[in-house]
Amino acid sequence: MTPSTDSPPSTFTAPSPLAAEAVGTERELRADRILDAAEELLVAWGRRKITIEDVARRAKVGKGTVYLHFATKEALLLTVVMRAQLGLMRQVLDFVGRSPDNVRPSEVARSLYLSHLDSPLMRAVFTGGTESLGHLSRDASTLVGETVQERRRAMAAYWDVLRDLGLLRSDLPVDNQLYAYNALVLGHLVTPPVLEEQGLHVPGHGERADLMAQSIRLLLEQDAAPENTRKAQTRALEVFSDLDRTMRSEIERLKQTPRTT
Repeated sequence: MTPSTDSPPSTFTAPSPLAAEAVGTERELRADRILDAAEELLVAWGRRKITIEDVARRAKVGKGTVYLHFATKEALLLTVVMRAQLGLMRQVLDFVGRSPDNVRPSEVARSLYLSHLDSPLMRAVFTGGTESLGHLSRDASTLVGETVQERRRAMAAYWDVLRDLGLLRSDLPVDNQLYAYNALVLGHLVTPPVLEEQGLHVPGHGERADLMAQSIRLLLEQDAAPENTRKAQTRALEVFSDLDRTMRSEIERLKQTPRTT
């Protein structure tokens, strides 16, 4: 009898796309659970007191599992904050999309300010004072420097749109305008606890948002034709949408959980 030349049947079975997707989904859920735990601790304890062991215990995973997703405590906490910022970015997209007038920096700032106050995490970050913000800024420059630059480019592009279409005054240098805008927003977010400690009057959230928006409008803005405001809305939404995609990709990279689609 002639021996068979057929190869023996293979014992390897390629994983199905559904199985691969299930693994990816499991990793995503686990990473998000770790981020949720870290966010809860960041709000409750502040940045300094948190350890990876604390996060692992809260998330009900091993310490090594946390490191599978986040190489350092700094990367973990930065991802927590970036995830919250991504949520704020999506609120901005929704807000600007509702009305052309909402593209104005005074209105964007008002919306962002109130959104920050609605977020326990962002309140904790800003009430932590300049030291906490300084740590986050340094970690961001080290770990996600390109994304930080992209955010600056997006802000500059948004500002160019507003100036080109006549929504901003042109008698002030752009750099000075951006400084004034950021200083007003950051100042209103950071200073209330300091003023309260000194026994000074601090208006309610809504009043502070109105005061900030009025200051920005008077200092930086000017009236523009309705068609220009509509054009600015369209172009600003494109800029913010690009930034939204960049931030999402950076968060996925920090989680070390590649997309499955």
